[in-house]
Amino acid sequence: MLLLLRHSQFRTFWIAGAFGDVSLLAYFAVQGWLVLQITDSPLWVGISSFCGGLTMVIFSPIGGVIIDRMVKVRAVQIGGLFRGIGAAVIAALIFTESIQLWHALVFAIASGITASVRIPGLMALSLDIVGSKRLVSATAARMASMMVMGVVVPLSVSRVVDGAGMGWAYTIMAAGDLISVALLTLVNPPVLKRAEKSSPFEDLKSGALFSIKSPLVRTLLGAILINELFGWAHEPMLPVMARDVLGMGVTGLGNLLAAGSMGATVTSIALSSFENPRKKGMLLVVGVFGYGFFLLMFSLSRSVPLSLAMLGLAYGIAIVYETVVNTMLQTGVPYDMRGRVLSFQGMLWGVTGMTGFHTGAISTFFGAPLAIGVGAVIVMLNAIRLIPRASGIEREADLGSERSEEAASASAVASD
Repeated sequence: MLLLLRHSQFRTFWIAGAFGDVSLLAYFAVQGWLVLQITDSPLWVGISSFCGGLTMVIFSPIGGVIIDRMVKVRAVQIGGLFRGIGAAVIAALIFTESIQLWHALVFAIASGITASVRIPGLMALSLDIVGSKRLVSATAARMASMMVMGVVVPLSVSRVVDGAGMGWAYTIMAAGDLISVALLTLVNPPVLKRAEKSSPFEDLKSGALFSIKSPLVRTLLGAILINELFGWAHEPMLPVMARDVLGMGVTGLGNLLAAGSMGATVTSIALSSFENPRKKGMLLVVGVFGYGFFLLMFSLSRSVPLSLAMLGLAYGIAIVYETVVNTMLQTGVPYDMRGRVLSFQGMLWGVTGMTGFHTGAISTFFGAPLAIGVGAVIVMLNAIRLIPRASGIEREADLGSERSEEAASASAVASD
């Protein structure tokens, strides 16, 4: 976290990101609960999540092209502005008692579209601002921000909903996004010239081909896909776990989310003190396996304190593999390809939302614990599959980092 004290541009960027995190985490804390209130159906909770996830999957590659072609900070601002306006509209509909299911579904879709630009944009900006040598520290600091907000926001927003009503939660979302947009006007990272001119379609094609052909990118994206499809599939069902399995209300759901974020916060702060840790490949394996194990324990628990502890441990060790994957993807690919590669990572994050459809269906017929537990076991098997590739992908990332730094230096000299 010392990076925040030493680097003023990153500090401003970090604060802006924190306000954006307020909006994002408030959305996760109450969107599913809003749909559950409207429909009283776990299936519709899953469908709402599916809509946002599917939109993110479809639009993320386009978002990556936008990030690589535009000034990144401006693209992120535009995404935040539209999302903030959408949240304000939902708040107004709730206050006037006009909210309907289709409004919530449209907002989920709109959130997926804006996330398609904001997620790869924010990740790529970290490298632009601090450079590759401090990227692990910067990534962990950004995650620490999200995790701290992940503790504060669910606890606060759930109590706001209980005391003042759901509309104020969406008001908080709107305020977080709009404040973030305003602060980003103070961030001015270096803008490097593109090495060559090409059409948006050519950019999209080249990004997809590179991601498929690169062993490093292919391995990391494959690991992410399995984790998102089966591990993070638990997220859409947390409202169901809270209400139907653990006997908690919206405040209890907030406590679950806060417990997970608390565990992730501790890990993020610890990682932020390491500028460039070694053995990233094995850290990836340990992070994936540990995440699956503690998630399995969460699915088996019927005790509220034990469930809080297991979710905290699961999220805490998940941050290890999330940080490693993000760092290797950014440093191991060509500088002007980052937005597109990161957009495919964002696209796979959208798969989490899409899993709400099948986890919602499984939960309806067999219960949420089974849906979560089966996914956790698959995540653990995914970690075992990665063991033979651990040292190889680390070498590939290091070589890519050296080539990327040389290209970035050459581009910066040319722009001067």
